[in-house]
Amino acid sequence: MAVIWSVVARIAAVVRGAAAVYVIVQVAIWHDYYAAHPWYLAGPLAAVAWGAAAVAYLRRRRPAWPLIVLDSSFYAVLAISSGICVPPEMRGVAGNWLYIVLVGQVVVTVWFAPRLLAVLLGLVPEAAYWASAAVTPPGPAQGDAPVVSSVLLLVVLIIHWAGRTMLYRRAAQADRGFAAGDSEAHDQYVVLSRNIERREHERLLHDTVLNTLTAISRGSSGAMVVARCRHDIALLEHALADPAGAAEPAAPGGATLVADVETVAGEMRARGLRVTLEVAGSGGADIPPPVAGAIVYATREALANVAAHAGTGEAWVTITLDAGAPGADPPGADPPGSDTAGVWAGGVQVTVRDAGAGFDPARVDPARLGLRRSITERVADWGGRVSVRSAPGQGTVVDMSWPAALPAAGAELVSADSSW
Repeated sequence: MAVIWSVVARIAAVVRGAAAVYVIVQVAIWHDYYAAHPWYLAGPLAAVAWGAAAVAYLRRRRPAWPLIVLDSSFYAVLAISSGICVPPEMRGVAGNWLYIVLVGQVVVTVWFAPRLLAVLLGLVPEAAYWASAAVTPPGPAQGDAPVVSSVLLLVVLIIHWAGRTMLYRRAAQADRGFAAGDSEAHDQYVVLSRNIERREHERLLHDTVLNTLTAISRGSSGAMVVARCRHDIALLEHALADPAGAAEPAAPGGATLVADVETVAGEMRARGLRVTLEVAGSGGADIPPPVAGAIVYATREALANVAAHAGTGEAWVTITLDAGAPGADPPGADPPGSDTAGVWAGGVQVTVRDAGAGFDPARVDPARLGLRRSITERVADWGGRVSVRSAPGQGTVVDMSWPAALPAAGAELVSADSSW
């Protein structure tokens, strides 16, 4: 509807402007008549001034119905005076200046007035024009011209009314469709936001409280449990802090991620896990803080899984920072020809590897949150991908990567892999 109103307002402004120019042209043509009766110029001059004001108004806003009533009243008074404002030779003829400005008045009235009021306001000036033509002495060779011009003006009114009805109905249907689509998109966004928030809560609980309770159930006690509880509280406070009040990191995303992973490695060493950390590359692309945070949290959970389930006291962490090249694979990626090869175009990859007991990924209980929520979905939520390779007795390799840019073919692969 807003588009239709805007277009019609522009068209009405053009029509009113053209009608004002037409009035000036006719006054110039019939200058002898108006020179002989100068006060007859009051009608044409009023029409030109009113038309110019209407053009200026229509270019800025949509007219309200009180202004349309005033507009129709003005043209009704002008139509009654046609017997003196229009030269005798042009009275009742469809080409006179008064008839042309009445046509322009119909455009604004029919399209912008309320539905029932538009019919009344459109007929009043027409009736005034017909009555003036009926009581005014006919001009030379006028014949049936007043009747024909009145009928033609009525036809113009009907055509505009039919066009308004059809277009407004379709526009209303389109607006209802847009509103329904917007409401559905909003509802889906709310559901998605709630799901993401719920998953993050599950991850935090798993990574902190549940892991600590598991350690207690397995006989851990004393200073180690106290230290883990303090760590859990600090982690929860950091995660629940107001992001608006947090300072932006001064270092690039890659440097921040390396520092945070080194901190995680230090925490795991304090828990008795030997962690060997290696950093490769120079960090070509900056990593957004949310992406770096997701990878750090996922790395912590992967190392916690090594400490809890791998049956070994050692793990290796490799961070690869590289701008990459379209279609290239990061170091340590899957071999060419595999489903995940050739989709990394620079960014970051963190690999957590151990030589422990290993497991069969296909037999992991779906109810377990660690691998699915705390690692895979956490990275996938920010456009990354996770690959887990393991087999009983052969250790486990967890690759977490976030690409700075993906080629078109790679984007589909990452999207498909994200739901693993």
